[in-house]
Amino acid sequence: MTLAFIINNLLFVIPCILLLILVFKDQIKSPVIPMVLAGISLFVAVSFWGGRIYLVLGSPLQRFFLSIISTFIGVFIFSGACRYSFFQSFFIIAVIKSYSENTRFLSSHIYFLITDKLPEHAILQISFITAALTLLTFPLIWLFYKKIMRPALDYTVSLSVWQIIWIIPVCNNAIFTLIITPDVSNYTLYPGKDFSLIPPLWVLLTFSTYVILLKMVIDISQNAQLQENLHLSEIQIAAQQKRMELLQHNIQDTSRFRHDMRHHFLAIEGFINDRDPEGLRTYICKSMQYFPAKTIRSYCESSAVNALLCYYQEQAKEDGIPMSMNVSLCHTLPVSDTELCIIMGNLLENAIEACRNMTSKERFITVSLSMASSSILVIQVSNSYEGTIRQAPDGTFLSSKVRNRKGIGIASVLSTTDKYNGIARIEYPDQTFKVSLLLNRKEESPPLY
Repeated sequence: MTLAFIINNLLFVIPCILLLILVFKDQIKSPVIPMVLAGISLFVAVSFWGGRIYLVLGSPLQRFFLSIISTFIGVFIFSGACRYSFFQSFFIIAVIKSYSENTRFLSSHIYFLITDKLPEHAILQISFITAALTLLTFPLIWLFYKKIMRPALDYTVSLSVWQIIWIIPVCNNAIFTLIITPDVSNYTLYPGKDFSLIPPLWVLLTFSTYVILLKMVIDISQNAQLQENLHLSEIQIAAQQKRMELLQHNIQDTSRFRHDMRHHFLAIEGFINDRDPEGLRTYICKSMQYFPAKTIRSYCESSAVNALLCYYQEQAKEDGIPMSMNVSLCHTLPVSDTELCIIMGNLLENAIEACRNMTSKERFITVSLSMASSSILVIQVSNSYEGTIRQAPDGTFLSSKVRNRKGIGIASVLSTTDKYNGIARIEYPDQTFKVSLLLNRKEESPPLY
């Protein structure tokens, strides 16, 4: 085991470990430090083991199978230390392995351009070139993982597409090991100008494919989120429209009642003059039906939030679901009306959907909105449910409407809660699903002068 071999293997594995820690440190399972140390030790051991065997193997097919085995081991290590699923971990490790292999590939290319020949084994000159390339390209791969890979994983944490998408980097690795590497090695004896185009074009093709693929995954997830927001907007419009219709109905009834008041008073005066209390009582009872029967509930001063609460209470009433509301809000809320509507709309939509799916008649929904202080809003929504609550390995809740998809409604609620530096707690004991939120008023940045 030469010094050049040790350095080359460390340059292969250290950027991978550093990148994984920087991007996914918040996803590492507890206890964090022992998990990190164990993962690093195993990664280094697998890298040196694979490197030693790789030098012995001469067949590209044998090297490909070795690459697959080492990738699987790396995936098991990473998925054991982090909260991502096995298939997501497979994609993460396969792509980062592709990065390290491409860095080494470009190092050989630069060495060829300088010396007009390819290295037959690990040498210190290649190590220096690899170190320089790693320093130049590491910020780019970090941005790729942070800005593209991580959002794609978090937005689509439970999409079934991850069960298939890992095939792309594996096929990339197969082409590289079985075709690109053997063809390039032939240029050792017959160097030519054509070789200078292969490494950069291959790297460009590889990572442009990953970028386009992950962008498509993010767009699919964002479209699903937009559809959910559109659905909530339609509900808010329907709630406002229903409220306006009720208001218009009450205005018409009140106008008609005021017009008839003179006749009612004349009739009452007639019963009094005739000293007919029984007739007066009968007339008053019959006249009560002309009073506006429907009233508009007012839970808070926000017309949008009030309309939304009334709408869902009406929905629950139509479905025969008992719903109790305890709302005590001050004039100034710590969250915007729009975001409060998003939270309540998602929670009440899920609660009514869960109650509708119950075969038992012991259904209920309870809603509580209160101010713990002038800047803290407390929200609690509880509802009955039947069946089991499905969760992904990382603890996120899966949708009951679309198989293996992350629940968009709950994700939106938790995202809004984080935006307001809030606390969210979700419990589901004894067939009762309870969401408790505590939201703080956002502190405005002081003006700059």
